[in-house]
Amino acid sequence: MLDRPQPKYVPFETALRDWWSSQPQPFRASVSLSAARACFRAGYTAGKQTTERRFVFKAGRMRITVWAAGIMEAKKKAEAEADFRAAQKGWPVPKGGWQLQEER
Repeated sequence: MLDRPQPKYVPFETALRDWWSSQPQPFRASVSLSAARACFRAGYTAGKQTTERRFVFKAGRMRITVWAAGIMEAKKKAEAEADFRAAQKGWPVPKGGWQLQEER
């Protein structure tokens, strides 16, 4: 039984249900499921990205969040995301490139 490979990915809803059912009754009575879902989602997302950090950039009117190992990789991902979003909305890409401002 233990020699079978364990699944690497657990769907969010399954993980949330398992975590919620493992909490003591007083906790479940004092916290709404929607508030618990929001808190659990933050921890679940950050826990899946153990080798990467979260970076938030502002590019024009857009706020872009990316997960990357370092700032240079994050900027490349953010520029690609900005290009993609601009193309979706039919906006022109700036001639000088995107001016990314990191938010803290």
